Amino acid sequence: MKPQTLPFLALAVLGTLPVASAASGIFGTGTVLGVNGTKTLYATTLLNDNRHVPINVTAPTLDLDGIPSSVGTFNPTVGDTLVLRGGDVLTFKNGTDNITGAVLNYRIDGGSFQTFNLTFNENNVNGAGGDQRWYGEGANVNLLTGLSNGDHTLQVFYTAPFTFTGGSGTHTINNSTANYAFNFTVVPEPAAALLGSFGLLALLRRRK
Repeated sequence: MKPQTLPFLALAVLGTLPVASAASGIFGTGTVLGVNGTKTLYATTLLNDNRHVPINVTAPTLDLDGIPSSVGTFNPTVGDTLVLRGGDVLTFKNGTDNITGAVLNYRIDGGSFQTFNLTFNENNVNGAGGDQRWYGEGANVNLLTGLSNGDHTLQVFYTAPFTFTGGSGTHTINNSTANYAFNFTVVPEPAAALLGSFGLLALLRRRK
């Protein structure tokens, strides 16, 4: 259960929600990526806080410093992989408010947002009544599929539906509508690129 100042913070974040619905909210978020086979949880809010760490699963590698400038350069033709595994959302609730779920919303390069539902992971996180963790790593979205060579961006934001006496709503954490961006680069296999250059050179010679 968060201190009494947090409902006011939640109201500031949520903007137009009525006062009666401000007794709950999201206080931490993260995204789980599989980077060349290593499962890593990147904190997007509540940085450097171990409350992100899930229970009852094989704990991921942690990067709690915030999103790096790039999560890497990937060459699918030589076996490099980048997979969206899932994420985590930490929520709080007081009074009659009840958080009923948590969702990771994601898209690549400005496309349509897709959703992945996170599952309930722990109640009373670190002994704090009303604090809950939602976590999931079964999305398994291959982020490199169909992408051209060059720079790309995975964007994410998080939502948590909730109920309260007399109504319902959705808490949203989206970096002030800018979303959270994971940048990465796709490159061709050097040998394949070189072969393509030789092929083009041979074609030009034939045309002379």
